Amino acid sequence: MSGQGLLPPLDRAPSLQFQGTAGPYHQRAADVGCRASLAIAASIVRPADKVLSISGDGGFLFSAMELETAVRLKANIVHMVWIDGTYDMVAAQEKLKYGRTSGIDFGPVDVVKYAEAFGAKGLMIRTPDEITPVLKRAFDLPGPVIVGVHVDYRDNVKLFEMVNEASIH
Repeated sequence: MSGQGLLPPLDRAPSLQFQGTAGPYHQRAADVGCRASLAIAASIVRPADKVLSISGDGGFLFSAMELETAVRLKANIVHMVWIDGTYDMVAAQEKLKYGRTSGIDFGPVDVVKYAEAFGAKGLMIRTPDEITPVLKRAFDLPGPVIVGVHVDYRDNVKLFEMVNEASIH
């Protein structure tokens, strides 16, 4: 799916900053697979607030079964899944370190059907014009909501090249 995502490559991506009632959003690295779980925990601490978490499809699949917990607890979360069918952050590191990738692709996953199978709401952003209305709808729905969107990760290697080489393991 490279080159077909709705979110633009790095050189055309807008700069986003999030400010929540508890303070600014802080990006954490090296936490593959725990974003939805952290969102569930945040929703327990702040049940009146809708919590946004974001992961790639690979990261989501690491702990996707936690959606059962979110549904059971009626966790007030929106989890956005950036879809490209690969473990792309692993791929970027492999390309940088070894000059090639290995074992990073997986088959298609329908996150809307997955969400519905657990009793959550599932929404899909299919065009750039749908980003705002779909996210508004997701935030208006009670309980857990999964939002899928196809992305273009072509520039991830550029991001890693900008990071201190010693920090890449």
